[in-house]
Amino acid sequence: MKKILVLLLCLAVFVLAACGTQPQKTPADNNDSTTSETDSSPPAAAAPKNYSIASGSVGGNFYLMGGGIASTINKHLPDDFMFTSETTGGGTANLTMLQNGDAELGIAMTSSLFEAYQGEVEWTAGIKHDKVRVALALYPSWLTVYTAANSGIEKMEDLNGKIAGLGSKGMAMDAIFRNFLEERGIKPKQIHNDGHAATAAALKDGVIDAAILFSYPPFAAISELESTMDLRFIALTDEEQAFLVNKYDFYKADAMPAGSYKGATEDVKGVSEWNMLASSSEVPADDIYKIVKALCENQQDMINVHPSAKYMTAENTLNSNVYLHAGTVRYLKELGINVPSQLIPPEYTE
Repeated sequence: MKKILVLLLCLAVFVLAACGTQPQKTPADNNDSTTSETDSSPPAAAAPKNYSIASGSVGGNFYLMGGGIASTINKHLPDDFMFTSETTGGGTANLTMLQNGDAELGIAMTSSLFEAYQGEVEWTAGIKHDKVRVALALYPSWLTVYTAANSGIEKMEDLNGKIAGLGSKGMAMDAIFRNFLEERGIKPKQIHNDGHAATAAALKDGVIDAAILFSYPPFAAISELESTMDLRFIALTDEEQAFLVNKYDFYKADAMPAGSYKGATEDVKGVSEWNMLASSSEVPADDIYKIVKALCENQQDMINVHPSAKYMTAENTLNSNVYLHAGTVRYLKELGINVPSQLIPPEYTE
């Protein structure tokens, strides 16, 4: 009897052991194929980054250049970026958008860049725009002081007792030239603030006696005005030029070229400043490197948009008065251009 029980117990253990060692099926075991193959197809390419450039108001140079920059980047870097050009209120609005992360590129003048870094004038709301970086020089703008040829105004001192147009209120030029007139002892009867096109119309209508602006000639509003009346363009004296250059490091001693307008038959002594393509330190250096390289290597595309782009070069970018973008520094050094230490941002690494 004991032998039978032992045999039955051994049989039970054998059956349980056999059941417990059956291999578990995996999804691969359900395949009819007896061999497995690894998927060798390449990974899907990353989608282009959706970026925007803050430009300016319709019809202005900033607007034209912004659209051209977006188109050029999209044409030559289609796998990397999809840019749209945003209509904005101009340079100061563009710098605010860059600081706040609402755009990746924006256009501004060096005077506005100076104000952005200081964070003291009204439009900055007391905020130092410390994320703003310059990516590439675009073109210079020359001081342009114009009046009716028969106005009797031949020099800046003649603005005493006259009505002078200084562009939009609160912009850098408005504040700077109010200060200039005051410190030079020139006392206009009134300062007129409006957009540059409206200011030209005000001169035509006799509302103002003279207008002051920075522009790349020919500025459409002035050219249109010259089709209906003769204009005189006012030069600075050596002393006045030195005053502006010494007080504001973003101004360069310069002269508006002869032939810029019908009434400018010779070079008109004054100052110039640069219009820059700006970005933010938060935009990756690799992205700005690619963008700047593509724009410089395809400069003719931009010249086709506006002739001022002939000044859009890597070398001219050294005219910046604030930090360059780390991606820009990398590109300039790649070209063998010596970048001054004051233009190299703290985030740049070799």
